[in-house]
Amino acid sequence: MSSSGARTRTELAADYPDEEWRERFLDLRTLVHILAHSIIPSGFKASDELNRAIVLSDSGKKLRHQLVANESVETKDANLLCLLTLTHVDPLIDIERIDMGKLVDAVSEMIRDKRILYPMIFGRGLYDEAVALFPEERDELKHGDTMRLLQDKPQGVFHDGHYLIGPFGLQRLEFERDLHPSTDIPLQHCSDISCTAIHNVGLSTSREAGVNQHRPLASKMLRQFANEPSDWSGFAADLIEERYNPYEINDASTLPFLLGDGLHDTELRKLLKRVVDTSDGRTRTWASSFGFSGDVDKWSAELDRASLLNLLLTEPDDALAEALDAAVQEGEIEVPDGEVRKPVVNHRARSGAWGLRSELSSMGYRIMPGSSTVTLLRLTSLARSLFDPESADEMNDLAWLLRGHPGTTTEERLESFLRTASPREILSTLVLSREGNAKKAAEVLGLNIGGNDDSFLDAMLWKLGFVPNRRPDIRDAYWRNHNTLEKFVVTPLKTNDSAEEALRKVAVNYFVALERHLFDSLIFATWALLTDHSMAGRPFEFHLQSARDFTIATLNSSVERKDGVERNDLREGPVLAELVQGFMRLSNHLESLRGREDDFRREKDEYPRFVKQTDLQRFPFEHTIPYLDLTASSQVSLRKTLRDVSTRLGDSGILSARNGLLHAEGKQRTPTTEEVNSALDRAREVLRSLEQIGCVRVTFEVVSSETDQWGRSSTLLSANGTEIRVAGPSSYELLGMPSLHRKVYLMQGAVFAAPNEMLRFREGFDSLYAGYWRDFVRRPEPANRASAAQMADSGADVEAPAATGA
Repeated sequence: MSSSGARTRTELAADYPDEEWRERFLDLRTLVHILAHSIIPSGFKASDELNRAIVLSDSGKKLRHQLVANESVETKDANLLCLLTLTHVDPLIDIERIDMGKLVDAVSEMIRDKRILYPMIFGRGLYDEAVALFPEERDELKHGDTMRLLQDKPQGVFHDGHYLIGPFGLQRLEFERDLHPSTDIPLQHCSDISCTAIHNVGLSTSREAGVNQHRPLASKMLRQFANEPSDWSGFAADLIEERYNPYEINDASTLPFLLGDGLHDTELRKLLKRVVDTSDGRTRTWASSFGFSGDVDKWSAELDRASLLNLLLTEPDDALAEALDAAVQEGEIEVPDGEVRKPVVNHRARSGAWGLRSELSSMGYRIMPGSSTVTLLRLTSLARSLFDPESADEMNDLAWLLRGHPGTTTEERLESFLRTASPREILSTLVLSREGNAKKAAEVLGLNIGGNDDSFLDAMLWKLGFVPNRRPDIRDAYWRNHNTLEKFVVTPLKTNDSAEEALRKVAVNYFVALERHLFDSLIFATWALLTDHSMAGRPFEFHLQSARDFTIATLNSSVERKDGVERNDLREGPVLAELVQGFMRLSNHLESLRGREDDFRREKDEYPRFVKQTDLQRFPFEHTIPYLDLTASSQVSLRKTLRDVSTRLGDSGILSARNGLLHAEGKQRTPTTEEVNSALDRAREVLRSLEQIGCVRVTFEVVSSETDQWGRSSTLLSANGTEIRVAGPSSYELLGMPSLHRKVYLMQGAVFAAPNEMLRFREGFDSLYAGYWRDFVRRPEPANRASAAQMADSGADVEAPAATGA
């Protein structure tokens, strides 16, 4: 050991000024971190290639001699211990002479051969395997259980510093990432149904392997040589301090988590094909080095998620983000309008001072801050950058644009405008005012200028982190067609067509929209009132296809069959008569639940843990059918309204109008315009009553939210002229219902606690992403929790505002 004693970070910097030496030191330090965070089996031995690649310094040779001669440690293990320790007072490795290429190749071969293992933290593969293997909650896994979990699973994908890890081994790339390997991984939900987090579980490497058995011994010897090591960690931190800006708002370092959790394998293959075609041959060269050549579609079809990610991550995040954006914009990856994809298993992954997370929608990729405050600051920063304060001409242009806003100077008017205008109005006024501004905003946000102004504004708001404008609901299409038909029947005919022919043309669209609207509302009401949302994989999230299947099965089985006759049963694409009957069936089914409450009583182990631990929060869903936990008045009102919808629609004349207008043959008489108008008036009243009890999917958005000095809040939500005010704080915030500050469906007729605690839901989507994560949440048994203390002797070694306005 050096006789100079432990040195400070400043002294180390003076002793090692050479830049090449420093880079080799950092690379070697990263490789040690990669090895130290691997999982090895009990019979692990360093490969001959790894052993030959290790070149010890004089200090390292001294430690090796003591371990081999005095403690009978095998030479290979002693060499590897020196590498894993790396530094003490001085480096234990000869950093100048060691062949980094040989070392990387040796480690790479061990990864490919699975002599050292890494968990695949992306996707649901390990999660599902843990569900199958371990029925109880775990904090840690014993080594044997760890090996069972990882058996036959692909190598995990990580990128630590310059080094990319995956099924294809270890590669040094020109760029860095901070996606370092870990044995503490997100793996398991807990049994508490009120908890949505995926909890980390510690995986265990073998303590029996020689290199791990002797690590305490090596540490003891080093303390005998010198009690205190030099400050190598501080020295390394100083070297990399300038490489990372924690305040970078466009930091895309969480993109790998979105790729790993937010895309289906099919979509990853499409993205890979685009990257291969657009990366100037870089990705194709890497693929060739891994043994793949020719048609990407053919060889990528055989790759699993880990291998696809391994190849994709050979490209830097900015290039991947650009390719992902293009793949979505050009329809290669189809994201339904309104769906926002986020990491699922890795939902806690955020970066930097702003808590950034990667997200994807039909408008492309974005970097989302963890706070709405940052979103607003980002908007105002962009707005201020569009006009040069040193240019008199530009400030005059800005003054003209803001001439109607208060302030004695242009700067004051701008700040007043930024504080009071909606985000959309700010962008419309300042960005769209000049071509140069639009180009600058597009460059800053990674957008292409094209299409109409509204779509460009939507894209900018999305990229900045705002909630997109509300999309039209199905009921909106109905009312649009209703108003068109109503206007037609009260307006004198001004065409050459006969009144009957013209009426039929308009009526076709109306009745298609009516049947679609009624079916959607029947599906929503049945699903919302009869599904156990608390135990659902994605609580209080409406998915149309599964809800449709549930509704058809539930309502068709709710009536007795007579001689095998099925009359007015629901089916895919039901006609108006079947839908009218469906609302009656739903009302009757709800009536049939009265007096049978005990049949649907929730088991005690399905209650959230907080029920026994606090009275500050309440759990109202004592039954597996939420309808049974609504207030008595809500139950009565829902049954009555649903029955009235069926009865009054049947009596409104809308059925006979449909048959007369859509069926020209037979004895069916064509209704007059007066009869159609009368039927529309009655239908309007009936359908408004259905909306008033919330049995229609209507998207509500926050208009305003106020909080007083004691923390009491008042949130105003609005949809199509209907306003609902919700007071807080609420004793029902741990139910898993969606935040009021997101777009929600409010079921105002389904009140479970006074004065207006009502069922509310978020919209789910039918996509490859949604299908991949369907039925994802699988909770372990609560009674068999394996605590950290129990594991100790077993060998076991982680909101933006809405963009409304003009």
